[in-house]
Amino acid sequence: MIRSPGIGSGLDVNSIVNQLLAIERRPLNLIERKQSDAKAQLSDIGRLNSTMATFQTAMRDLSSLSDFKFFSTTSSDETVIGASADSTAATGTFSVRVDNLAVAQKQSSRAYADSGTTTIGGTGDMTITLGGNSTTILNAGSLTLTGLRDAINNASDNPGVTASILSENSGSFRLILTSNDTGLANQATLGFSGTAGDAANLNMTQIVAAEDASILVDNTFTITRSSNTITDAISGVTLNLVSESTTAASININRDNAKVAESAQTFIDSYNDLQSMIDGLRKGSLQGDNSLLSMESQLRSIFNNPPTGQNSQYTYLSEIGVSFDKLGKLSLDTDKLNTALDTDFSGVAELFANDDQGYAFRLEALATSLLAPDGLLDARKSGIETRIDSFDLRIEREEYRLTLVESRLRKQFTALDTLLSSMQSTSNFLSQQLASLPNFSKQK
Repeated sequence: MIRSPGIGSGLDVNSIVNQLLAIERRPLNLIERKQSDAKAQLSDIGRLNSTMATFQTAMRDLSSLSDFKFFSTTSSDETVIGASADSTAATGTFSVRVDNLAVAQKQSSRAYADSGTTTIGGTGDMTITLGGNSTTILNAGSLTLTGLRDAINNASDNPGVTASILSENSGSFRLILTSNDTGLANQATLGFSGTAGDAANLNMTQIVAAEDASILVDNTFTITRSSNTITDAISGVTLNLVSESTTAASININRDNAKVAESAQTFIDSYNDLQSMIDGLRKGSLQGDNSLLSMESQLRSIFNNPPTGQNSQYTYLSEIGVSFDKLGKLSLDTDKLNTALDTDFSGVAELFANDDQGYAFRLEALATSLLAPDGLLDARKSGIETRIDSFDLRIEREEYRLTLVESRLRKQFTALDTLLSSMQSTSNFLSQQLASLPNFSKQK
């Protein structure tokens, strides 16, 4: 016969068992709380790792001297010439006249009635040579203009020419061969093997001659290059020639203090973001964590130990306007930075980015070591993961124990329920028997 526990005796067996199990579950609840705390710590270590990686990237982008030697350029006539400067440039002003723009060579074939049916004619191969490199189109005379165009453009050893087809108003077609690059060094020559009819039939003629660019610098120095983009005339400066002119344009190269200040602010923001993360974690699950204390100590050690052996009049960041406030965050005094840049521009760059000694360089190195596979953060993460795994085993054992305890309790209370139910039945039977005896009620 199937019945629910407690039906016969009136005992609330389920409630009693559940209350006893709640007491038995206290050790498991404690383990689960500890595991939950460990998981929160692991999550926070992950957040710290991500913030540290962002900090590392920011410091890496600022740890090279080229990242702090910014220059701005202006041209008095952008319609004639434009300019830009890299970190190797120097301040100065140059007069530049564009006497000649570089031009790419262009050649044209004779006119054909169609581009896809009539063959060029003749026999043999056509070779295109440019700059010491060449490609050979086999049996060129048997190809149509379209076929020859495709053969040239698809050649794996194409030396640097592009073939196209021009459709004239008269209805005739011509093959146009254009050098991909400008300048005299990029002139293409055509050669033919086989019958003389190949060259005569195609009859290539030059319609645009190749030319080098020519500029006059400071009304004294004539410079010629094959391209209209000249990178090696003025050190660190790229000149972009736009048009020819009889008058010179003025190219001014100045230090871009605003760009340097922007980089300095990036340095400050990156450090402050990292410090804010550390401060927040210290108030949460990682309160009192030694890894945070160690990390913060190493960061402060870099700021407290200035660079050595530099050719600069500056030693501390505070001397160029970067300093800590009372909350431990960095801030920037732009006026002080600009004064430092005007006084010793290279010294400011060295302070941030000198190899081995610059603040950004050393901070990037520290971040790299902290993020390394065997670094502080990885070790802390591995330690927490080990604890979580151990909690999993303890929880598994506790849950198994509780299963056994519950089974034991239910057996015990089921037996008690059965016993009480039996006793209740016996009591009821005796009461009925006694009540049936003569004069039992009167005697009672």
